[in-house]
Parts: sequence; C-alpha cells; structure tokens
Amino acid sequence: MRSSWYFRQGGRSRGTQALWMVFGLIVAMFYFTRRVLVSLHAGGWARDLDEPVYRWIAENQSPFLFSASDFLYFWGSTPGMIMIMLVIIALLSWKTRSFWPLATVAFTALVSVLLTVILKAQLEVSRPLGVPGGPAPPESFSFPSGHTLNSAALIGISCYLAIVYGLRRYAYLISIVAALFVLAMGASRIYIGHHWVSDVLVGLLIGAAWAAVVAILHYYFVPRPRVTSSVRGSASL
Repeated sequence: MRSSWYFRQGGRSRGTQALWMVFGLIVAMFYFTRRVLVSLHAGGWARDLDEPVYRWIAENQSPFLFSASDFLYFWGSTPGMIMIMLVIIALLSWKTRSFWPLATVAFTALVSVLLTVILKAQLEVSRPLGVPGGPAPPESFSFPSGHTLNSAALIGISCYLAIVYGLRRYAYLISIVAALFVLAMGASRIYIGHHWVSDVLVGLLIGAAWAAVVAILHYYFVPRPRVTSSVRGSASL
C-alpha cells in the first residue's frame, strides 16, 4: 500500500493545499448557515421564501407526488439509508479488498449525524405543521433538514468512492443519479410539510460540503493499492 500524499512528487505541499481547501469549505458552509439564520430571525429572503412555499404546498397536494415523497421519506430515514449504505459499502469493500470504504463512510456518517443533532439543538427552529392527510411532523426541531444533510453527505461520499475505485468511466452518470436522488429527497421533505425550504437548502449545503471535505482528505491521505508488476505486464500486452 502506498499513500497518495507521501509518495507523490510535491506531496507535502499538496497535503497543505488540501487542508486549506477543507478549512475553506467548513468556513463557507457555516457562514451561509449563519446568514440564513439571520434572515429567519430578522426577516429576509429565507422567511419570505419559507412561508409562501409552505402555504402553496399545503393547498396543492397531489396523490402521486405525495406517494413519491412518502417513498423517499423512508429511504432518507435511518433504516433506509443504512440499507443503501450497507449495499454500497459491501460492494466497494469487496472490490477493493480493503476496510477503507467502510471507514470512510462510517466517519462521514458519524460527523454528519453529529452536525444534525448539534445544529438542531442549538438553533431550535420550529417545524411547519405538516400537510392535510399527511404524517405528523417529528417532535424534533426543524433546522437543518437531517434527511437532506445526511443523504447529501453519504450519497456524495459514496459517489466519490465509486468513481475513485473503478467506475471513473461512469462518473457523469453516477453524479447525475446521486444529485437527483438527494434533490428529490430534499424536495420530498418540503412537500410533506416536515421542513421549510431554508432547512433543506442549508442541509443540502452542509451535507455536500462535508462530503467534499471527506473526499479531499481521502484523496490525499488514504493509502491506495500499489500496482503490481504482473498487472503492469498484462496491461502492456
């Protein structure tokens, strides 16, 4: 095994650049979160967007869209995401014969859940009241959307790992499918009246930023399999 940081030319400077990129992403995601909170409490674009969208959705429910949202509600919940992640981790670990996919996804999940719990507890934003005929919103606080944050982080890092570990030729397709799934997840939370638009936007930003942070750390610091001479010889035939 070799490290993609220590064994590349100029690796140490690249490692420093990676750390600065991580720092910049963290600062950016929390700065945007703070701006949304200021807008919610003081009045601004977030509040002006949240309430009209919620009223429109409550008055324009469609059986088909509600069923689709309810379906996505399950797959974005803890049981649904665990099943998705177990399948992805099993495939990646089998392909790489390594524990690194498991460790990477587990680390991503741990921090994303902690971010969700801490932000909800500290910010204490009340949820919408739900929609007529829909499931009652959870009793937890609303901001940010945990479904959106965690699905963006976990699907994002899984997409990165799949591309890095052998599916580079399908990178665009994988990225598009992953993005559509996460966006649909966030939209479903708004449509069933469990979250405001601002909850989903911030959850999407923080989840995607955290996935990017983990991807940068993985790319520069996680050991990668060394290409053996036999593989090189067969590739040249």
